[in-house]
Amino acid sequence: MAVALPPLVSRHTLPLATFYGEWACALAFVVLLLWSATLRPTAPATADATAVGPSGVPLVTAFCLWLIALGAGATLAGQPDVTGSRGLTLAALLLATGAIWAGHRYRRALDADAVLTAFATAWLAAGLFGTLAQWVQLFRLEGDSFGLVSDYFYDTNRRLWGNLNQPNHQATVHGLALAASVWLASRGKLRALPWLVAVALIESGVVLSGSRTGVLHVGLAACYALVAAWLARSAQDQRPASTSGRGSLRAPAGLVCAAAALVAMLMLLQPSIKAAGQAFGWSLFDTMAQLQAGDQISARGALWSHAWAMFVAHPWFGVGWGEFGWAQFEQLARLGIVVEMSLHAHNAVLDLLAKTGIVGTAGVALFLAAWLWRVVRARLWRADTAERARTAAALTWLAMLCAHSMLEYPLHYLYFLLPFCFLLGWLEPAALTVGRMPRALATAATAAVGLAAALVLATMWQDYRRVEAREYASSTRVDTLPAPSLWFGQHAEAHRAELAPLTADGADAWLPAHIAAIHLLPTPTMIARGAWLLALNGEPERGRQWLERLRYYYRGDEAEQFARVAGYCDGVDAARRPQPFCEWVRQRRAAGPIPR
Repeated sequence: MAVALPPLVSRHTLPLATFYGEWACALAFVVLLLWSATLRPTAPATADATAVGPSGVPLVTAFCLWLIALGAGATLAGQPDVTGSRGLTLAALLLATGAIWAGHRYRRALDADAVLTAFATAWLAAGLFGTLAQWVQLFRLEGDSFGLVSDYFYDTNRRLWGNLNQPNHQATVHGLALAASVWLASRGKLRALPWLVAVALIESGVVLSGSRTGVLHVGLAACYALVAAWLARSAQDQRPASTSGRGSLRAPAGLVCAAAALVAMLMLLQPSIKAAGQAFGWSLFDTMAQLQAGDQISARGALWSHAWAMFVAHPWFGVGWGEFGWAQFEQLARLGIVVEMSLHAHNAVLDLLAKTGIVGTAGVALFLAAWLWRVVRARLWRADTAERARTAAALTWLAMLCAHSMLEYPLHYLYFLLPFCFLLGWLEPAALTVGRMPRALATAATAAVGLAAALVLATMWQDYRRVEAREYASSTRVDTLPAPSLWFGQHAEAHRAELAPLTADGADAWLPAHIAAIHLLPTPTMIARGAWLLALNGEPERGRQWLERLRYYYRGDEAEQFARVAGYCDGVDAARRPQPFCEWVRQRRAAGPIPR
């Protein structure tokens, strides 16, 4: 449930569209973590030598602890957490550390095949139900789904996103489900016909998502099927005859056929669904046309250029968590690249470099490279065939998440991050051994962790419900509603700033709130409002700079924002109007947007 349920949560609201799914994932993994604390290491039938022995702290937790130390150090050094992102990131990293530890304990206490099969079943269920949600959205039946399917609100170039609110994320769930189906087929849990039906349904979801990432995942799943076929050669002689039979895909030939079927099915479904979409007016996005286009990464390349510029400007410790958007806004004119305003680099390596510098990135790279070496040595080179098969499946899932992370930021979402970390711990063969705690102390520690987690989750739920209510309230009711107390206060203040009337009398009071809101996310409206407040506060040159930067904003609504500021100028008494600034705005508005 910790893996299958969160991607199926259908509720998405402002200001954080994925809050409910991520909160459900956090709750499920807290339960999983607390339960893992009750497990005792044993020697199950499928365990390898590295899984036997006293439990401890898996070494791969070092990369999470390293990032936690950097974030805590920034706080202790007095660096302000303007957006609140640092606190949320530290909380997520603590939970990720717990997920690694839980995965390690599950490996040492439970049957390895059973754990991996449960994991695969969960991913397969998430993929199947996610595809069903996409088909509901295709026929615009969300209103008849009893709230089980989220709304899809685009009318053209439709890329259906299931319940994840992001088509590439849904495609990654489908990729994980395809790899899971190969594992289940290789263990005899899925016969050929049900496997083929499941793959057809899931790959139809890949097509409906319009995701190039999904096409990549199909290729990775096919490669994994070939690896599984190669590993099945030596296992075939050891397998009892009763475990294979008619319709089974466990044999090497069956898995080779599965690899071919994965690719062939996608090649068949792409044109079929495209033709059906044209015939029935589904208005679907054309993935294959996008793949055949010459320019594949220009939008990503612009973000990557900005991330690299941040790293060059702040090489040691980066710009910090939550400051990517502000740093990008500050360097728009200097780089002169039309770019999407984002909070992340859409590339895991560049994102780490931009936010944590060489210190953070080098630490993470070192700890994960050491982990990979230990896994390859213990679970591939020195392991038996059964262990290699399990490791190949787990590494395929990790590879899919890593591949997606090179183009977006799935690991910033708990329903991807926590399973990722669980698998890191599950594969980790080495641990820092600690002495056995007295039972009473261990019970007290578990209870303390559970209580702390419950308090965090409860206060997060309450505060998000408060900021959500304020987001959807009318401007006259916002200040009558309770404000969040511990979490998401920055979102509430940004919303208040956006609703505030911009008068000359209130310029001093509202300028800091607007700057903080732009730190949270630079939007064209807030940039224009902030520029006007700067002009009212005697900083017209800085206000001009802010408006000039709109030229490089990818949405291209520069004219709309100049019209907005011109309206502000007209609404102020001539005596208090920043006349040169307003004259410049009128001239720029009349001249129209500068060609990019």
